Amino acid sequence: MKKSLFQAVAKSGNVIEVAISKEYYGANSQKYFSLYQDGKAVMVISPVSISESNSSYIFTLLYQNFTFKPGYKYEIKLFNNFFVPVDISFLAKTEEFEKKYRYDGKLGAIYSKEKTTFRVFSPFSTSVILKLKRKDHDKIEAFVMDHNLDVGIFEITIDGDLDEAKYLYSATIFDETYDVPDPYSYALGSNSRYSYVIDPQKIYAVDTHDDCLPPFDDVLKAIIYECDVRDMTSKTNLPDKGTYNALAKEGYLTKNNNPMGLDYLGSLGVTHIQLQPVLDFQTIDDDNPRQSYNWGYDPSFFFAPEGSYASYPDSAYSRIIELRNLVGMLHKKGLRVTLDVVYNHVFDTSYNSFNILVPNYYVRLNHDGSFSNGSGCGNDLETRNYMCRKMIIDSLLHCIDFFDVDGFRFDLMGILDVETVNRGYQACIEKKNNIMFYGEGWDLPTNLPADLKANHYNYNKLPNVAFFNDRFRDIVKGKTTTLAVKGYLSGDPNYLDGFKHVMLGSSVALAFAPMFTSIKQSLNYVECHDNHVLFDKLKCCCYDESVEDILKRIKMINFSTLIACGIPFFHAGQEIGLSKKGNGNSYNSGDDINGFDYSVLDEREDMYVFFKDAITLKKRFIEMEGVDPTNVNISFDNLPCGAIKINYDLKNCYVYIILNPSKNTFTYEFKDYASLIFNDTGIVTSHEVYVHLAIINALSINVFLVSKEEKESEDD
Repeated sequence: MKKSLFQAVAKSGNVIEVAISKEYYGANSQKYFSLYQDGKAVMVISPVSISESNSSYIFTLLYQNFTFKPGYKYEIKLFNNFFVPVDISFLAKTEEFEKKYRYDGKLGAIYSKEKTTFRVFSPFSTSVILKLKRKDHDKIEAFVMDHNLDVGIFEITIDGDLDEAKYLYSATIFDETYDVPDPYSYALGSNSRYSYVIDPQKIYAVDTHDDCLPPFDDVLKAIIYECDVRDMTSKTNLPDKGTYNALAKEGYLTKNNNPMGLDYLGSLGVTHIQLQPVLDFQTIDDDNPRQSYNWGYDPSFFFAPEGSYASYPDSAYSRIIELRNLVGMLHKKGLRVTLDVVYNHVFDTSYNSFNILVPNYYVRLNHDGSFSNGSGCGNDLETRNYMCRKMIIDSLLHCIDFFDVDGFRFDLMGILDVETVNRGYQACIEKKNNIMFYGEGWDLPTNLPADLKANHYNYNKLPNVAFFNDRFRDIVKGKTTTLAVKGYLSGDPNYLDGFKHVMLGSSVALAFAPMFTSIKQSLNYVECHDNHVLFDKLKCCCYDESVEDILKRIKMINFSTLIACGIPFFHAGQEIGLSKKGNGNSYNSGDDINGFDYSVLDEREDMYVFFKDAITLKKRFIEMEGVDPTNVNISFDNLPCGAIKINYDLKNCYVYIILNPSKNTFTYEFKDYASLIFNDTGIVTSHEVYVHLAIINALSINVFLVSKEEKESEDD
């Protein structure tokens, strides 16, 4: 019998649809059907209607006084005594299922030297067999797992030391059998084809150098720098370029003796390195990683690292130890690490372990049963469901435990629900008290009530979470979606008041309504991995300007991002004006487009020095700790040619910043002499420069300081 000829699907608690192929059915009439549970007839059902599609006759069966229970085998007996399995996955959408099938214990392979317990959540399975291949053994062993029908868990404990054993779950669901890796795999084989049992103590033995980290007690002290593991070394001559190990190595220099890779990151002065996705993703061949490229926003597993960045992707430990070592080496440089996590969708539900083991449970559905697709990737995770929320929180805690990371950036966070993000934060803050949470708070068309979405409109419900501030981005540099449109620092003075608003963390009613209640929620940025990089944007909207002038604007934009109220965020290469050759969506565009080009660093060493100096200045004078934008600590003066003067009343001094994004030069007269401490070249260190009448050049930055002690002496 061809199973494709017949299909039976329970549509609800009292309706079953049976489809019989016209190829088979012919003129026979089907007057009744029998429903079987675990091989025993439980009722006879007559069809209430018959319809047809191009290929099948469809019988609608209406029944009463019967309840399907996950974990049992259901069949419909057709004429000629054919039996067709009934798909009861509709139950995953019901409140009763969601409340009943929950488990709070550990899942996955729980290892000790004496024994390993395997535990998997799969309520619809009628059986799950553990297929196990011990290290250095050729034989595959099969073990029938115990079934806890009450909560939908399958479990078995195998005696002996199973370190580095390979395993799969062979689950039978609706009479189909699927061999799948463990969705809670801590370790995976090459291309995620099977799971490994590992000994966590071997992971913990790798030093993460937490003792090298400086104190961090306020998110406003964070300066985040986003980079991709592969990109930071892909354009070098390192034999292992593009890997965790390559980025973890010290001592590599450019032709002009500038630092590369790890040393470059450590030299910038930033506080946090955000790694683009390093949890397992789908579309790079682990065994031939140079033959394709992808950023990794196509997640498959949420506990094991990506194999294409590993030295030995088919090893049980390589990817895990190498990622932990990379985090440790960044810590050794005084850099905290945040992970870019993608909990909003999976790459392909048809092949994903979560959806195979619990059909339609982990994905969000529309009212018609189709997949919600606010992510634009074919599906959204249903983060409100208990076991999906548990998976996300378990994954976050695992990343802290195994990799000692210091924060998380949530991709398309607006797909997630508020409660999941808040519970995740509370769980993580209990494990590491200076953890950072921030994400993309866009309002996305996922099937979730507006008041439950973890987007920036619900900022008041997410007090410990920062949001990418697209208002800052578009006002400072010009709209990202319309390349020709300028922003304030790219030359449009009409955005002057808007610029004041975003410099105050978008938290004050000035030109716009506030976006946030606290500047701690404003993550200020103008460039990230998405869309056109800053240099390419300015090349378009400032098409009549020279490269030299564009680089001056980049300095102004980067400086303003640093000093604005909130949390500054930068993308790798932004500081020196790297280009992606006009590519605005380079997620799969290869190393030539995406790789960090250290030759440009050598050509633009002045921009590198400027960026480092600007960070030093921020840390010294204008950390926003204690500066409340609602009082007189910060004020603005409009200057000629659309320029602006920002005044900071700090504890021991006044700092005045003059930004001139125009092509005109003018003079500014101070009431008292002010010391020039910073300009387009960086920190002014050669000698003390005091000015009364300052020349403000076109496309320039000037920072002046007046000591309160000196000013009080003069006033006396």
